[in-house]
Amino acid sequence: MKNTSIKYTSIFSFFLLIGFTSCEEMLDVNLPSNELSSVTIYASDPTAEAAVNGIYQSMVASTYYGSLHYVLGETSDELILKTQLTNVYTTNEIPETDGTTGTMWTELYKTIYNANSVIEGISGSKTLTSTKTPRWIAEAKFLRAYCYFYLTNIWGDVPLVLTTNVDQSALAPRTTQAEVYNQILLDLTAAEADLPVNYSNYNSQRIRATKWAADALLARVNLYLGKWSEASAYATSVINQTATYKMITGLTSANSPFIADNTEAILQIPYFTTAYTYEGAALYTTAGTYMLRKGNTMFETGDARKTNWTISVVASDGSTFLAPRKYKNSYVATPVERSTVLRLAELYLIRAEAKLKLNDITGAQQDINVIRNRALLSSTTLTDPTQLAALISLERERELFGEFGHRWFDLKRSGTIDQVLGATAGKIWSSTDSLFPIPDTAIRSNPFLTQNSGY
Repeated sequence: MKNTSIKYTSIFSFFLLIGFTSCEEMLDVNLPSNELSSVTIYASDPTAEAAVNGIYQSMVASTYYGSLHYVLGETSDELILKTQLTNVYTTNEIPETDGTTGTMWTELYKTIYNANSVIEGISGSKTLTSTKTPRWIAEAKFLRAYCYFYLTNIWGDVPLVLTTNVDQSALAPRTTQAEVYNQILLDLTAAEADLPVNYSNYNSQRIRATKWAADALLARVNLYLGKWSEASAYATSVINQTATYKMITGLTSANSPFIADNTEAILQIPYFTTAYTYEGAALYTTAGTYMLRKGNTMFETGDARKTNWTISVVASDGSTFLAPRKYKNSYVATPVERSTVLRLAELYLIRAEAKLKLNDITGAQQDINVIRNRALLSSTTLTDPTQLAALISLERERELFGEFGHRWFDLKRSGTIDQVLGATAGKIWSSTDSLFPIPDTAIRSNPFLTQNSGY
């Protein structure tokens, strides 16, 4: 009786960890039975392909198109509500019971669970087309690595779940960040070898992972790990694909790195049933829900990103602020945008920073000037490493604001987070706030999960 109780507790705990999900909801094809099993799903190419699609569909969720943008923007010095009212994110006083960050944890693990299911199911199938299976497994590993990148950078040490076996996963303890990063590198390196080199499998739509998406994420991961040569090399491998990727010129609503299948897009996530994005329709709206804390002071005169990616809004106290407006769609069909996960500009910023760390001043200048010139700014002639580093950091703010928590992570990895946020108005800052609290639902369901310090 005791063993049975433990087993059911484990099953319940694991579903709290990953979130309740159904394979059936993830499939886009008619299956031969209402009873879905791994054998059924991975018996034929169409259903296996649908299962892979299901991983991407699990990313059409509030975490990916919402919370990773605005929660991490608020916890940094990037975003503040137009109402100017404080909340647990702007003050960095997030409780363990916070529903939004709890959903972030759940939805990231839900995608990981779906990826694990695909890896196990396809690896165990003997009836699938052998030329397709390596690509499908590679896509699953890429997406698993992507999710773990966010989990470990938001929460630090997290459970490393590499199986769908509930008995092994439900009571998984936290794994050190070093081990999580090692798995991310393993997954991305394996994925890179088997992912396609173009988008021909997907009707030229940039909505599935390619080798270059893996290289782009490898560039970012190696930058975060301080592996400058590797970060530069992976960024270069993407930048050199000039037949596929190039910086657009002339930023307009119809010529934007957020338009579907534009030449800067490396990976985008479609919403499947709509022609607009949540970012443009509900998050960064013309009403200006969120404002840029630094406002006009963030931009140089004539910066095309200010002109095209922000709007002026009047705050509750009557003052005028800048609000993010990179995505233009507001429940309309044109121009068609997609939630953009990876784009070329980040690779130039990564390589510029890596080259500077490698004492390649000229190379760093050239890469940062690609970003500046696209924004209609003059080329920098800075040669002092400290000044050039500050400019690269500033260009990252200008280029990536409102996107996937880049500013929050940059403050953390640069070691400046205590200094910057400790001096930011409205913050109740403690160094332990750099990690979010493990959600209380996960803590209560798994006695082997420990809480982060400060909570």
